[in-house]
Amino acid sequence: MAGDGLTNNYGVTTPEEIATFRKFYADTKGYSLPALEFWIDHRPDALKRYRANFVRETTSVEESAKPLPHVAAMLHYYAIIGYADGILYEIRLCQSMGMTKGEILDTLAVAFIHGNPMGMRFVSTSSSEYMRDWKEPEPMDRWPAAWSFDSKAFRSGIDFSSPATDAREMDMLRDWYMTEMGEVPRYVQFLAKNRPRYLKAYRNRYEHAISEGLPKEMMPYLLLNLSVTRGFRDGIRESVLLGRSFGMTKPQLLDAICWAYYGGMDGISVADEAAGDIFDQMD
Repeated sequence: MAGDGLTNNYGVTTPEEIATFRKFYADTKGYSLPALEFWIDHRPDALKRYRANFVRETTSVEESAKPLPHVAAMLHYYAIIGYADGILYEIRLCQSMGMTKGEILDTLAVAFIHGNPMGMRFVSTSSSEYMRDWKEPEPMDRWPAAWSFDSKAFRSGIDFSSPATDAREMDMLRDWYMTEMGEVPRYVQFLAKNRPRYLKAYRNRYEHAISEGLPKEMMPYLLLNLSVTRGFRDGIRESVLLGRSFGMTKPQLLDAICWAYYGGMDGISVADEAAGDIFDQMD
């Protein structure tokens, strides 16, 4: 039996299992989600096939020991789609796992790039009070050993003091992608030619989102997870290439992909089309 109390006996769910499950959620996340309570009431076997089997097989052995990356990725996704219940739920869970306020704000800043005001409205309504009353957790070993905070990892050298740009800055940006990824994404080529100021404005957000402690490896982890969920082939490839450049392992990248299960299994097919060749090189 895992910490959540659920067994793989799908035919019988005991009152003890349910009590342990609810206590696990109350202790680690504050409360059991209404979505899960629905299945407890009506089809506990469906909940057990999800929690007691599928969720446990989603992550690698490595991340099972340090699950904070995928928990932060779920916070990132919930913030983008405006899932209020999940936002506060994941913030509380992140805190219980040792994530600092700065790391959470970095995660939300990355989410802000894609969620914009729509998603951030529900970040505000669900968690502003909780964040204002924040209590930093006791320091703990929470990230993979080789991961580190490096706010300069994303710096292209562009001067953001002015929105104006020129061919030299676009060349600097192309050089950053070639150095870090070995490829220049098509949107970069297109915007550098047709709307360079817009590309510069995007990079201003991207380059400064992680500034308060989140490991740099979380940028490709978060965006890979999101791209698989949305089925965005080019975004998947970009994130896998950047993650590999940052030294992420194959299991770590696969964790980011598999934890996008809420996008459906067809997203895994898109991941294979986009980056299967890169994973083959990592064997």
